[in-house]
Amino acid sequence: MTEARTTTKDRAIEEAPPFFGARFSLYPMTDRYIPVILDAIKGLRDTGLEVETDDVSTFVGGDRDRVFGELTRVFAAAARTGEHVVMTVLLSHGCPGETYCESTGEIRMPAQSARDGAKTGIAVSAQWSLYPLGSDGYMDLIYREIERTKKAGVFAKGAHFVSGLRGDLSEVLGAIGASFDAACADAGHVVAHATLSANSPTEKPS
Repeated sequence: MTEARTTTKDRAIEEAPPFFGARFSLYPMTDRYIPVILDAIKGLRDTGLEVETDDVSTFVGGDRDRVFGELTRVFAAAARTGEHVVMTVLLSHGCPGETYCESTGEIRMPAQSARDGAKTGIAVSAQWSLYPLGSDGYMDLIYREIERTKKAGVFAKGAHFVSGLRGDLSEVLGAIGASFDAACADAGHVVAHATLSANSPTEKPS
């Protein structure tokens, strides 16, 4: 019987947290869109997070609380211009195609959130979808997390493929983050998509 050898690479993979990142695109509805976008993402590369930007979107990877903090900061900066601003966000945790989770099926519990819940004063409408991949009871998990947004007071209505959310920017992203964290405790690979809107000329609920 031979003893299995653990390589340095194997240990690094085992010790590393599952890969997490967000990909976002910002859409200011103004002919001033260039300075609005550039001012909003200013300093993003100085956060210590992994940042990649191309002509379609910006990727931010690393600590989950810090990523959510930057998403809040970026959108708040754009919204405070007073322009109608929309942001799309794609979140992914534990993707088996990423380096750190290729060799493990372990589901690691996320650390307790340390996010700042202070209100921003920015009212947003959002549409949010959650995808707990590889989970047999995925619909039960989704319904559970929709209920969590209701308890958080930000659920507005259900619609085709999405849940509508309304509230302060920090409350809405906080609820999305809390549901994402909880889903990660029960599914190895979790994806979520959200679209946020502020200062819309058609803000009245339908």
